[in-house]
Amino acid sequence: MSELSETAAADVTVSERLQSIFVTTEYRGPYQSVNHVRDLPDIYLDEPTELGGSNTGPTPLEMTLCALNSCTAMIMNILRREMRFDLSGVRFEAEGMHDVRRAEMRRTGKLFSEVEPIAYHYHKVVQRVFIRTGESDTRLEQFRSEVERLCPLHALLRDARVPVTTEWRRES
Repeated sequence: MSELSETAAADVTVSERLQSIFVTTEYRGPYQSVNHVRDLPDIYLDEPTELGGSNTGPTPLEMTLCALNSCTAMIMNILRREMRFDLSGVRFEAEGMHDVRRAEMRRTGKLFSEVEPIAYHYHKVVQRVFIRTGESDTRLEQFRSEVERLCPLHALLRDARVPVTTEWRRES
């Protein structure tokens, strides 16, 4: 990867390009946290009741998949304009496989921290993009390639060496 000083145009400094994102989080109790972002409504993260949570919101890993789909959509919107790409609609599905370790914990009596994980993060992720477009297959593949290259959440998962499979399907 390039040095940060090489990434900005000569007339733009790195400090002008980089911005911070700030959130605060309060831990509320067994598995539940509330997150504060800008002046938005509180965002609760939790576990389902069968895992000991209160089911007041998605899990952190579910939010990661939401972020992947939303980030992909936002990059698609930017590139749609730049590439003059015909995009009449899009929807997403994302599925992540992760190691919950519960089966081994029950079988062996080990604690969560004593079970050697298969993966500390997602074992794999599959994202399905259902797109409505009149563009040719060639243009669609160019668009897809650029979206996946420029999406920060795709990059985050790639950098973490999470196998990500994307399936793009045309819809009428």
